[in-house]
Amino acid sequence: MWGSLISTGCILSTGTADLTDHPHMAPVSATTSHVDMTSQDPVRTPGKALAMIALLIGAIGIAFAGIFAKMSMDAGYLGALTTAFWRFALAMPFFLLAMVLTRPSKPRDLSKALINPLWLLLPGLLFAGDMAFFHTAFSHTTVSNGTLLANLQVFIVGILGWWILKERCNALFLAGAIVAFGGIWLLVMNNETSEYASDPALGNIFAIGTAFWYASYFLMVKWLRKDFRALEIMTVTTMVATVILFLMVIIIPQDRDHLVPFYNDSMPDEYTKAWIYLILLAIVPQVIGQGCIAWSLSKLPVTFSAVVLLLQPVFAAFLGWIILAEALNNWQMIASGIVLVGIVLAKLGTPSK
Repeated sequence: MWGSLISTGCILSTGTADLTDHPHMAPVSATTSHVDMTSQDPVRTPGKALAMIALLIGAIGIAFAGIFAKMSMDAGYLGALTTAFWRFALAMPFFLLAMVLTRPSKPRDLSKALINPLWLLLPGLLFAGDMAFFHTAFSHTTVSNGTLLANLQVFIVGILGWWILKERCNALFLAGAIVAFGGIWLLVMNNETSEYASDPALGNIFAIGTAFWYASYFLMVKWLRKDFRALEIMTVTTMVATVILFLMVIIIPQDRDHLVPFYNDSMPDEYTKAWIYLILLAIVPQVIGQGCIAWSLSKLPVTFSAVVLLLQPVFAAFLGWIILAEALNNWQMIASGIVLVGIVLAKLGTPSK
């Protein structure tokens, strides 16, 4: 329940922001809509300051994904895709509850929507593809390479945001993105754990594919936010991704054979812990993390948001240090500072007009 309430606050801003910003509540011309998308300053107004806070909460939330996924897999002997399936399946009740709690008194006339509601199905497909490629990448390449290449999404979003959404990027923004990505490179390459890669070339291809899947999902959510509430987008996305991931799980034997956490008579507590970690995986990264990110995208440039989300590996490294006792060396701390510098530069390079 707490996860649902927190997420509702983030993605709906107590149910008011999404309604007052909605095109059907305050109609705008196509010209006005175009200006809104290309002339956003991340922290110039209170609404955008709140969106910036939501984006940071989202970055922290999704940083827990690897933590809870690892803990649930270890406790319940689950496969990676099975864990991803439960992340979405267990998030569904929270999104549906939030939909009921924030149901408008007057139902929307979807026939008047500027964007065909069928497009709401696409983010779920893209996110499921992202999850499938992401987990496949890590079964062939190292975590360091996979993390680094997956974060190429910042440049894909930047290019497509400029080309499709007409969001302007100047040299300072580009420099900030490069500096932040350089910090990510330093962070993951200085991981002291010894890693084995069965097929690095194949794994790296899947990791790059992950970047394209997530960048496409990110841009699609940004576009849909012109006409739909964050909660509507996230509910449909989670539902579609749940179905697709379930089909993937039942097709792959090693995942199908371990669809639920393994119960061991000698260690019953591990079974309970596995379900707790799966529920936390659904609430924190999916409901709160992705929910806050989706809500913030209506008020922040997608290119800037993509750079800010490079904080996710930084937060993940520190959380791994605190929760899993994974060593964090001096170079990784320096790298975290470099990422922050890059984000500040990207913010300064985000045009206000």
